[in-house]
Amino acid sequence: MQANTLKIASEKPYPLGCYIDYDKSLVVRTVFDKCDSCGITLYSSDGDEDLSIELPKTIKRGNIYSARISGIDNIDKYTSYNYFEDDSFFCNSYSKHLIGLESFGKDVPDSDIRAKLDNRSTLKASEFAFDWESDSFPEIPYEDSFVYLMHVRGFTKASSSGVAHGHRGTFMGILDKLPYLKELGVTTIELMPAYEMNEIENPSKIRGNKVLGDLIYSKDGSISNKSAVKPRLNFWGYKKGYYFAPRTSYCADPSDCENEFKTLVKELHKNGIEVIMQFYFETDENESLIIDALRYWRCSYHIDGFHLKGASVPIRLITKEPLFSDAKIWYDGFDYFDIYGSDEPEKRYLAEYNGRFMYNCRRFLKSDDNTASDFMNSMINNGTDHGVINYICDYEGFRLVDMVSYEHKHNEENGENNKDGNDNNLTWNCGIEGRTRKQSILSLRKKQMKNILTMLFMAQGTPMIFSGDEFGNSQSGNNNPYCQDNEIGWVDWKAFDKNKDIYEYIKLLVKIRKENRILHASKPLKLMDYTSCGYPDLSCHGRDAWRPDLSGHSHMLGMLYCGMYDDRKKDSPFVYVCYNMHWFDAEMALPKMPDGYKWELICDTAQEDVKPKEITKELETLPDRSARIYIGSKDPNYKQKKEVRKKK
Repeated sequence: MQANTLKIASEKPYPLGCYIDYDKSLVVRTVFDKCDSCGITLYSSDGDEDLSIELPKTIKRGNIYSARISGIDNIDKYTSYNYFEDDSFFCNSYSKHLIGLESFGKDVPDSDIRAKLDNRSTLKASEFAFDWESDSFPEIPYEDSFVYLMHVRGFTKASSSGVAHGHRGTFMGILDKLPYLKELGVTTIELMPAYEMNEIENPSKIRGNKVLGDLIYSKDGSISNKSAVKPRLNFWGYKKGYYFAPRTSYCADPSDCENEFKTLVKELHKNGIEVIMQFYFETDENESLIIDALRYWRCSYHIDGFHLKGASVPIRLITKEPLFSDAKIWYDGFDYFDIYGSDEPEKRYLAEYNGRFMYNCRRFLKSDDNTASDFMNSMINNGTDHGVINYICDYEGFRLVDMVSYEHKHNEENGENNKDGNDNNLTWNCGIEGRTRKQSILSLRKKQMKNILTMLFMAQGTPMIFSGDEFGNSQSGNNNPYCQDNEIGWVDWKAFDKNKDIYEYIKLLVKIRKENRILHASKPLKLMDYTSCGYPDLSCHGRDAWRPDLSGHSHMLGMLYCGMYDDRKKDSPFVYVCYNMHWFDAEMALPKMPDGYKWELICDTAQEDVKPKEITKELETLPDRSARIYIGSKDPNYKQKKEVRKKK
């Protein structure tokens, strides 16, 4: 009887999706491949009555079926749906909210011969109501940014995070840590994939009668070999997913995932913090779906930008999209001439992750030969039409503390005979592989961590750290914990008290960087005296002032940043950053400054606590494997000191 009351009319084919319209009609726009019959099955909230509607080929345009279905009795009782092609049922790839993936690590079929899947799309109105009033995009320039990369679940899942049990591993857990992030100085949060997906690597997938996974079904629909197949997790989430839906397993309240994620973004914006989302697209992903998904997140969730990953991302189409002209877009490489022509953009929105910085700094840190020149070039690298994201640790590879504790990966727990992960880590364990109680080794490791953090925050470009590195969170030498939903993959907040000095040191570096514009310029430094002030904007030094040693055996470099090039602040000081990565103490020249200036040592990685003190010598002895920061500013007592010298 229901079928006789239905009216199926043709609709415009875009935008794709499925929703209940204001007139209580059902709008369906989706792509079906070659099949004899196709349509939609609606599931009632009480589970007693489902409704299957076959779509006629008369409403088909290309491969898109677009229909407006009216006359559905009591349509509000249907709360979820799936599409079907012949005998196969599957979820809508344009779903805004899915049911069935709320429990992280639970194997849920997303395609089955059965009509009623555990995994379904919710059926709602065309848009979810949310109060975006007073929300605004922070639009923080790259030169003023500090990026904090995190895995949503791993960030607060451990009980040591101090987050309430119901918020651990969720978007709300991030908000619980908001005061901590602000204290650290973070301006931008980057989320590893947080769109909906089934994280099981061998899920139970069946199309028609064809087994797609490792599971074998009996005729009655039961799994005959379930005990023989060990589910494998993709904890990181770099896989195909439902790109329009927030991940319900990352929600404190999965039934309200849309509002929870929007609340996260709005609160972060309110506190001046941007949200960048990573999206991974497989090689065969439809380009229209990619563009539609990014548009949806930008408009509906107010995210500030995207870090796009995958070999076949339509990056040219994305950068040409008018909606994204003020969105931050990060990728491995851009054709800037194609995007901008010969003109420079008024503001930089595109940015590249700078892997060369990581490798050059790691090699210089561990005293490799032929590294000083590459290190210097990495420290001054910046873009005129794009940002440069510098990092010393990413989600791949060793964590910061593991980088100075291990020379070899220890990935046995991944179940791949330690064959997975990067073999070229360019790390040094400071004398002992892995854990140790030897105090001299532990002290050296902390010094090395501070050394490379100094490199990161004193470099031009935008610094990025991975969550937990700011207090020495370890992954026990696993450099590829993509499948570790446990203490290895989670941030261990117990390490905070043990390594709080690292956290405090980063805060100091952020402060120094923020107070001195020359350390984070919006344009590349020229290494020239182009204002005729007597000093280049940046100059390099060694044992002798103005003569850096960039030979193959050199492991030292002094970098003098001239504050006179700061047009925003009068009388900005000089900043002199010195690196001695030799395994012995070495002398470094302190360049002469204009009359009336004095040098003060404010930072020394070889000392636990440095109280600023005036330096009058022209040569300073730097301890082995250490970095120092000096500030050269006007001496308010210069005239008095000068008179005293005259009398003498």
